[in-house]
Amino acid sequence: MLNQVLEKPYGNSVFQYRKKDISMPANLWYAGWELQTSSVYRWNGNTRNDGDNTFIFQYTTKGEGRIRVNETTYSLLPGDAFLVDVPSDHEYWLPDESSEWEFMFITLVGESTKMCWEAFTEKRGPVQKIPYSSRVIQLLHQINQEAANKEIKDAYMASSRAYEFVMALHRFGQGYTEDTAPMPESLQRAITHIHQNMSSPLHLEELAAVAGLSKFYFIQLFQSHLQTTPMQYVTKKRIEQAMAWLSNSTIPVKEISRQSGFDTSNYFSKVFRRYTGESPSSFRERTRHRKFTNVFLD
Repeated sequence: MLNQVLEKPYGNSVFQYRKKDISMPANLWYAGWELQTSSVYRWNGNTRNDGDNTFIFQYTTKGEGRIRVNETTYSLLPGDAFLVDVPSDHEYWLPDESSEWEFMFITLVGESTKMCWEAFTEKRGPVQKIPYSSRVIQLLHQINQEAANKEIKDAYMASSRAYEFVMALHRFGQGYTEDTAPMPESLQRAITHIHQNMSSPLHLEELAAVAGLSKFYFIQLFQSHLQTTPMQYVTKKRIEQAMAWLSNSTIPVKEISRQSGFDTSNYFSKVFRRYTGESPSSFRERTRHRKFTNVFLD
């Protein structure tokens, strides 16, 4: 990295790399926190000169901005973020009716950034509401603070921060939101019951009763905290348990199927393949020398 420029309290940093450093999977190009009060402020994605395969993430902290992506125009209020690539058909500006627009932003390059952008925009669109407390925005704030303190000292540190941000954004885009609220005791009871009765039949009505909740509210509460349904959670945990047994024991597949709570070994094999992409026997053969005792599916 050759230079870095920053002004306080608002301002932005530019990260200038030697040519060989640009080919990293993800890297920073710019980062900043700005307050715009003039409607002269306007950027067009087809005319700016950032270079191809550049990606801009911008997060509104105060006031209101506006962005047009293709034929659709969005208002950008506090908590709204947009993600666009350059060059592309977009334009963002401070509208006449808004007295100010305060925002943090980061400009990224790299193949990992491109893949994240494609996945995020395909699933979420170019504009998304993101909580300030989320990992994505806390990282954005941290990167700006580190740039202000001149703590990002070379291209490798910049790349590490960029990749961390990209993965946090990708995780958010896939629905893995950070829920900082403690899990209610009712859910804890249900989850404990699931883990203690993995080999037994488990039904939604039974789990809701253990939680002491109506079936509808139990499903709603479970999804809000674990981003999955109760029965999907049960199936996933059963497959994880089966994977550990397959890797770490000589128990026959049919018995593992029964102990994992599946009615038949054929159904177990079908579900196992759906979750892992392979049969129980092929997974056992591939992993029998590694002996996984804990397995976590994603």
